[in-house]
Amino acid sequence: MTLGVKIFRGGENLPPAIGWLEKETAVDKTYVLYSDNTIVGWTQILRHDTGQYELGYLEILPEHRGKKYGRALTHFALYENTAREIYALTIIPEFFEKLGFVRTAYPPFVDHNDPECQACEPARCAALLFTKPADLVRYGTEEKLLRKYEQDIVLGRNFMGSEFSAANEKTWTYAENIYFLEIADFLFLAAYPLAEEPFGVVCPYRSLPDAALDKYFARLRELNIHQLAYVNAQVCYLLHKYSGAPKLKFQEDRANFDYLYKVSDFAAYGGARFADKRNRLKKFLRNNSPAEIIPYRPELKEMFLNFAEKRFAAMQVGVISLEVLKLGLEQNLYQGFLVKIGRAEIGLLLYSELNPRTAIVHFELIDENYDGVAQFMNNYLGQALSGRYTFINREQDLGIAGLRKSKLSYNPYRLVKKYAVTF
Repeated sequence: MTLGVKIFRGGENLPPAIGWLEKETAVDKTYVLYSDNTIVGWTQILRHDTGQYELGYLEILPEHRGKKYGRALTHFALYENTAREIYALTIIPEFFEKLGFVRTAYPPFVDHNDPECQACEPARCAALLFTKPADLVRYGTEEKLLRKYEQDIVLGRNFMGSEFSAANEKTWTYAENIYFLEIADFLFLAAYPLAEEPFGVVCPYRSLPDAALDKYFARLRELNIHQLAYVNAQVCYLLHKYSGAPKLKFQEDRANFDYLYKVSDFAAYGGARFADKRNRLKKFLRNNSPAEIIPYRPELKEMFLNFAEKRFAAMQVGVISLEVLKLGLEQNLYQGFLVKIGRAEIGLLLYSELNPRTAIVHFELIDENYDGVAQFMNNYLGQALSGRYTFINREQDLGIAGLRKSKLSYNPYRLVKKYAVTF
């Protein structure tokens, strides 16, 4: 089971099952919660004529209640939306108070004579207000802040370290709700993902003074954040030098290790280590020649999206992956190709540049009825990248046993370790 959220601007073009929500004219965004590919709930953030925002129409379907989905969806919507203050009108104020809302006076947009308001037990209705901390700056909204610090970070504008490509920079925000914290002339991150506890990220600076880290950890505790994620080797080095290191608990985050391969290995499949890949590639070419490679171009976006949607549905992958892929294509963040045999589309691979020596693969989708298509695509990728890059990063296995076995079978040059840190 994978939770994901689809975000709709306004109240238009909603899934038919909740089309009735379109009647609300003040909608800023609609958030639809999915479990895998099944709608389990929704909420909206409304923007009233007064300029104030309200969380409205929070609903989790009865058969999915009791799983903390309402809390997860509300938390996600509050931090995804750029509004600094968001009201809620409710007869269950205790639920919202646990999410950081505080009781307040009724805002000007409330009309107690409205029939809808009258139907909702107005005597029991409470007004609450959620206010984001002023020092949290939504990622992507302040370019000056980015430019101020990017040259001081070891990998430039690479806030997460090893796997944070320019494409991830755009799409990661969608999945994780990223905010910047500017503390003691250093830049840190705080993230509010769906259905997971919030976490901090320390950027890979060359050095970090104890005073800055002291203030950062103190601020995270005030924000009720008690863990760091995506801690790479450079950040581990910084944290182990920190005077407060004895109070930090480091743990390998094996599910988020990156797999790094040599381009030359993929291009040649040479030697005994790649005998199986070589044999499956030969079999594929023998049974499916000629295979057609269609390079990605913006005008082919719908073709690529349609194939991805079919494969994700067949794999029972949640909507978040498709939404991230769609966002990347819409912003022209990816390069890649589609593989066809005759009229059948059988494989898709999308990548971008991680750094001048490394390309990073974001999506690799295949029709498993065509044995060897994965070996064909990775071999083609290696040949296409030869002379341009030295390494290919194929990201994490997310702790999925089959995915781990597959990635290891390609004989990685090394695994890029990540750690989780609790405090």
